[in-house]
Amino acid sequence: MNWKKEMLHQHPIFDDYYYNDKTHEIYCEYLDKVIIPTKHHSGYMVFIAEDFVESKTKSYRVHRFIMECLLGREIKEGYVVNHIDGDKTNNLPSNLEEITYSENTKHAYANELAKGKKGEENSQAKLSEEEAKRIPELRKEGMSVRHIAELYGVSVKSIYSILSGKRWKHLVKE
Repeated sequence: MNWKKEMLHQHPIFDDYYYNDKTHEIYCEYLDKVIIPTKHHSGYMVFIAEDFVESKTKSYRVHRFIMECLLGREIKEGYVVNHIDGDKTNNLPSNLEEITYSENTKHAYANELAKGKKGEENSQAKLSEEEAKRIPELRKEGMSVRHIAELYGVSVKSIYSILSGKRWKHLVKE
């Protein structure tokens, strides 16, 4: 193969593997071939990197591998590699950034790549959908907010949040 060394970035751990800036390919010097990644069920592109001296293998996500090659080090602890455009298969360096877990989560929600779970699907939910639907009805029947809160074992604030549409708002629209 005709690989120009000045365009290659060596991986900091798997030193037989390189990322090529010009062709955007991963090359294994030991095998003298381009590594073809596959799409994992998570949506990320992955490949198996092998340490030929220690006979160890590791499944590598391509975006992490590329970023580690470009940085010349492993990803810092507490950090992840984010796909700026949200496309898990777009592993061009201009689409990758090393950010904190918190920043990554905020990015995912801001770009609608992740969505909060509503109602009973939310692990923080203390009420069932039927209970949440019944609260406005009980209030209309004249039951006090405090009594409703005691009945369902939740705070008065939670009842007011449901009645005002701040919580369980997907039910209020029905």
